[in-house]
Amino acid sequence: MKLTGVLRTINSRPTGDHFEQEDNASRTRSMSLSRPPARHASLSHLSPVSPWRRKFSIRKSLRGISKSHENLAPDKLLPFKKSMFGATLEEVMELQADTHPNHYLPWVLTLLAEKVVSFGGYTTEGIFRVPGDIDKVGALKVSLDNGTYINEFPTSDAPVCASLLKEWLRELYDPVLTHEIYQKCVDNSEHPNFCAAIIQELPDINRLVVTYVIRFLQGFLEEETIKKTKMNADNLAMVFAPNLLRCPSTDIQVAMDNNKYEMTFVRTLINHLDTSYMEGVV
Repeated sequence: MKLTGVLRTINSRPTGDHFEQEDNASRTRSMSLSRPPARHASLSHLSPVSPWRRKFSIRKSLRGISKSHENLAPDKLLPFKKSMFGATLEEVMELQADTHPNHYLPWVLTLLAEKVVSFGGYTTEGIFRVPGDIDKVGALKVSLDNGTYINEFPTSDAPVCASLLKEWLRELYDPVLTHEIYQKCVDNSEHPNFCAAIIQELPDINRLVVTYVIRFLQGFLEEETIKKTKMNADNLAMVFAPNLLRCPSTDIQVAMDNNKYEMTFVRTLINHLDTSYMEGVV
């Protein structure tokens, strides 16, 4: 619905004064009627669009609006900087092409991963599971987008960096583990060889990002580290599965049933995927 339509609908709704002026006799008569049985609202008239798809449709609409800027006078144009958050992986790599021409991975991902480690992530209990301060996470996000982090990094808190790393993955326009391979992931979640083969089917940038994330998480599996963080492979998989996989079904029950298979798939990757070829890749 267009904005004018929304405003027209809102303005046409009865005000509080209207209800106060309701005829008392009519109100008394309605109260005397027996209460009808509760009914479940039918959703058959609604199109089965998931929350992610709604978000993507809105984003595509905004893209269409932004393309019309050529018709605006120069003095009407507003400064706009694309965000590293909520974009596709291809867009992220395009955004950093000039500033990080030799990087094979999104710099925001590698930077946050490095900060989690350097700020004591290996010794932080509940790392990734316990969220960072929401205001600090927001401030860090803005700092990374506008570049002020270069002069002074706005935090030294590992959970804050860990929370933003998960948020970056979660907000990608398309999931890292794409919808095309989703069913294969849940169907073969316990088989290391199949899981590794599925990763090879991904586009190059997706494969690199997934492998980098898994290699990063594998660094938390040292026995001494687990004793301090209380985060083993099961815990890490539970936290990261929703950030790497998105069930394409609009059926809530299907999505809930698949949760365990998504976590199993990520756990299998953490425990078995060979990530040695990512050594030194940024």
